[in-house]
Amino acid sequence: MELIVQGVPVKRGTSDKQVSYVASMTFGDIARLLDGNYLYVPNQPDLPDLAQRKLNPARIKAIAMYILENYHNGTIFFPPICINIQPAPIYKDERIFLPYQSVAMRLTDGQHRCFGIREALIEINREDAMKFTILSQIEVGVLFYSALSLEDERQAFRDQNLLVQRPSVSLAHYFDRRSPAVLIAKELMERVPQFQNNVEQIENGLSPHNPKLITLSTLVTATKYTFPNLKGMTDLDLKINWAVNFWQALASILPNDPWQVKSKEERCQQRQESLLVSAVVFQALGMLARDLYLENVPEQELVKWLTRLQEINWLKDNEFWRERGVTQVGATREPIISNTKTTVSACHKTLQESIGILPIDSLV
Repeated sequence: MELIVQGVPVKRGTSDKQVSYVASMTFGDIARLLDGNYLYVPNQPDLPDLAQRKLNPARIKAIAMYILENYHNGTIFFPPICINIQPAPIYKDERIFLPYQSVAMRLTDGQHRCFGIREALIEINREDAMKFTILSQIEVGVLFYSALSLEDERQAFRDQNLLVQRPSVSLAHYFDRRSPAVLIAKELMERVPQFQNNVEQIENGLSPHNPKLITLSTLVTATKYTFPNLKGMTDLDLKINWAVNFWQALASILPNDPWQVKSKEERCQQRQESLLVSAVVFQALGMLARDLYLENVPEQELVKWLTRLQEINWLKDNEFWRERGVTQVGATREPIISNTKTTVSACHKTLQESIGILPIDSLV
C-alpha cells in the first residue's frame, strides 16, 4: 500500500539536496495513517521529545469541535502540517509516492491537528455517514521535508514551535467573528458610550501610558460570566440588548462618570486610587449582571437595582475591601488587587450583598 499525493518541489536552502514538497492530504488520509501507525508520534518514555509532544486530550477535543463547527462553511484555517520523509520520497510527474512499508513519515509540526482531525471524523461518523464522507474529503496543507537527518528534524521541531508567536488574547478576540460572547462584547464597545474608543483591542494589559478603560479581553471575560456556556446564536440580539442596557444603567449611576475617556495621566492616577477601573471589578460586575439576568430583572428596572452601588466607597485603600478579601497589603504596604478567580469571586459576593441579592451558597 502507498499514499500518492500531488506536490510541488520547493528549495529550502542553497543545496539541491535541501528540497521540500508543498502538497495536501485529505482528512481521511490523515486518519488512515494514524490508525495504521504510519505517522510517527513519540510514545516511548525514553524519547527526548516525549515530554514536549505528549498528546493533550483537551486540545485534541477542542480542535475536533473547531472542525465540526466550521467545516460546512469553509472556515477551517489550519496552517500546514509538516512531515519529514525518510528516506527521500520518489517524486515523479508532479506526484509524491509514499509506500507505507518502505518510508517513515515523521511529524515535526501538526500532531494535535492530525489527532483532532481523526477525532472529528470519529464523532461525525457516529451521527451521519454522508457527512463523514464529506468531511473525509476536506484537505489540509502539508509540507513534506525530504530526508532530514534526526538532528535536522529535531531542529525543525524546535524552530517551528519556538518561533511561532501567538496573538494577544485581545487581538484574537478582535479578529473573532464566531464566538457569541465576543460578538456581544464588540456590541458593547460600540453601543455603551463609556466603552466607545475606550477599550484596548490589541494588548492584553494596560500600561501606565495607556489611557483606555479596559481591555477587550477583560470585557469578553465579563461577558462570559454574564452568559456562561453560550455557544449558539439563539436569541443573541435579546442578550445583546440586555447586556447593553445593564452596562449603560451601571455607568449612569456611578458618581462622577469614572468610566469616561480620560488622559493617560488621569487614568494612571485613577488606577492607583480606585477599584472601579480594575479588571477584577469588571469581571465581578459581569457576574452581577448574570444574577440580575437570572432574576429576570426588566431592562427598565436595572437602574433601580443598581443604585445602591453608589453607596460603596470604591477607593482601593478602603479597609472594607481588604476585610472582604478583595485587596491585600503589598510589600510596600500599599493595597494591591490580584486578578484571580478567588478575588473576582470575593468581589462578586460583596456586590451581591450591596444590592441585596442573596449569594447562592447562603441558600444551601
